[in-house]
Amino acid sequence: MTSDEKSAPCTVHGPSQTPHLDRELQLPYAQAMIQALTAALNDLTDEKKCTQCALERSSALLTSHVQEIQAVKKNGQWSKGERKALKAEIKTSMKGVKQNAKTLWSEGMGGN
Repeated sequence: MTSDEKSAPCTVHGPSQTPHLDRELQLPYAQAMIQALTAALNDLTDEKKCTQCALERSSALLTSHVQEIQAVKKNGQWSKGERKALKAEIKTSMKGVKQNAKTLWSEGMGGN
């Protein structure tokens, strides 16, 4: 990704509202985790792959990543301000996902 691509605002949302999260997701360990998780999720759609193995792999990757984040927080690698900013950015970013899930659930998936 070039510096122009990084600084180009989104055509829908404008300039990034999640600069701390953007920076964290560009770190090599986060990129590696995202690529591994993508591969594990792709295995779910591959009829030649075991669904249970793909789910277990995805779960293990996510659990490992959460443990890494907890270690970073405990080791003081993020300042209090950075932790608060990341938490706020993630919370704001997930509002739409949460609302969509609630709507889907109330429209029939969980209403019965």
